[in-house]
Amino acid sequence: MKTKLLRNKLALVVGLSVALLGVPASPAPGKAMVASPMAYSESLGGPFTVTAQKLIAAPGEASGWNLMMAQPASAGDVVFEWNQEAVRLTLLTSSNLAPVQQTRTMAIVQVAMHDAVNGITRKFQTYLESNPASGNASPDAAAIAAAHHALRNLFPTHVASLDTMFLASLAAHGLSVNDPGVGYGQSAAAAILALRATDGAAVAQYPYTAPGAGNPGVWVPLTTAPALLPGWGNVTPWVLRSGSQFRPEAPPALDSEQYARDYNEIKEIGALNSTTRTAEQTRIATFWLASPTPIWNQPLTQLVASQDFDLSTRTRIYALVHLAAADASIACWDAKYAYNFWRPQPAIRRGDEDGNNATTADPMWTPLFATPRHPEYPSGHTANSTAMATILELFFGDAPGIPVTSTVGTITRQWDTFGEGLDEVIEARIYSGIHFRTADEVGSRQGRQVARFVLTHALRPCRKGGSRCS
Repeated sequence: MKTKLLRNKLALVVGLSVALLGVPASPAPGKAMVASPMAYSESLGGPFTVTAQKLIAAPGEASGWNLMMAQPASAGDVVFEWNQEAVRLTLLTSSNLAPVQQTRTMAIVQVAMHDAVNGITRKFQTYLESNPASGNASPDAAAIAAAHHALRNLFPTHVASLDTMFLASLAAHGLSVNDPGVGYGQSAAAAILALRATDGAAVAQYPYTAPGAGNPGVWVPLTTAPALLPGWGNVTPWVLRSGSQFRPEAPPALDSEQYARDYNEIKEIGALNSTTRTAEQTRIATFWLASPTPIWNQPLTQLVASQDFDLSTRTRIYALVHLAAADASIACWDAKYAYNFWRPQPAIRRGDEDGNNATTADPMWTPLFATPRHPEYPSGHTANSTAMATILELFFGDAPGIPVTSTVGTITRQWDTFGEGLDEVIEARIYSGIHFRTADEVGSRQGRQVARFVLTHALRPCRKGGSRCS
C-alpha cells in the first residue's frame, strides 16, 4: 500500500535529466546498473554535479554529470544568487560530498546568511547569539559577505572565483566592500563555521564492522569500499536534542509477514531483470538517484520567488529547509548504524537463512542499481526528501496555487501534490532494488518529525525582548 503523506493539490513539476548518466543499456549479466562514477547515487555514495546559474563562471570545473537546472526569475535576490553558487560547488564532482555531507554544507551557508541578515533586521531569531550591527549596515551586503565567507572556507580551492563573485555581487547591488554589513556578515559566517568545526563531521568516516556481521539480517559491505560515514549519526545536530531523538522502532523481524511482503515485492519489481517493472518506473528510479539537495532546492527557489517576501523571510525559509535536511541526515544515520539491517541484495541471495517460510532465496538476484554501502533501515533519501518538502508544505501549503518547475535535462516528473512526490521517492527506491518498503516509509515519517521539530524550535519570529532578537 502506498503511503499518502500529504493530500491536497499542488501543481508541482520537477524534472531531472540523466542524459549523461552513463547507465549502460545492457549491463553485463549479474551486474547492477551503475550511474557514471561522477554521478551521485545513494548506491555509489558520492556526488553528482550540477551546472547552475552563477555570476562568474570558474574555468576548468569539469563534471561527470552536467545538469542544467531551470531556475526562477530571481534577478536581484542575493539569497538566490548565493544559494545557486552553494549548490553548484556542493555538487561538483571534485567536492566529493556524499548526500549527508551536502546537507551540512548547505545548512552552514544558509544559516550564515540568515544570521547575517536577521542580526541586522531583528525580524527572526538568529541561530547564534549576535551583537547589534551598526545602524547603516546593509542586510544585502551582510548576506553576500556571509555566503562568500562560508563558501570560501568550505571550498578553499575555489577562493579566486568566489572572491571575483563577491565583488561582482556587491557591485551589482550598488554596494561596496566598505559597507558595515560586509564585516557583520563575515562575522556571522565565521561564528557558524567555528561552531560546526567541532561537530564530529570530520571524524565520521572510519573503519566499521557491524556487530554480528555475517548473521542473517545484519548488514555487511558487498564490495571492498568502506561503510559510508558510520559516525554521521554522532554528528552534533543543528536543532534536534540528539541524533536519536526520533530513532524509529526496529525493522521488521525476519520471520514476520511484513518482512516477507517487503521481500517479495522488491524481489520482483526491483530486480535488474524484472519483467514487471515498466520503463516509466525505471525512469522514476533513475530520477531519484539524484540526491535530495538538487531535487528539493529547486522547488524551494521557485516557491520563494513566487512570493513578495522580504530579505529576512527569504533567508529564513532557505535556512529552515536546509536545517531540516541536515538534521534528518543525522537522525537517519543514527538509526542506520543502530540497527545495521541488511540490504535487499544479500537478503534475497541468502533468503534460505532468514527463517521465513514465505521467502525463497535467489542466489543470483541483482538489483536495478548497485547496492549502497551503508545499512538499509531507514531510507536516507525519503528522510531527507520528506524533511525538505515538509518545510515547504508548512510555509506554502500543500497547494500554493502555482506550478513549480524544476528541470534537470530531459527526465521530468510532475506531481499534483507534495505527497505524490514523496510517494514517488518511496516507490523509486523499491524499483531501484535498494530499499524495502518499510525502510522507505519509516524514513519518510522520520523526516517529517524532524522538519516539524526544526520549524517549531529554530529561527522563530522575534518578539520584543526575545532571545537572539535584541
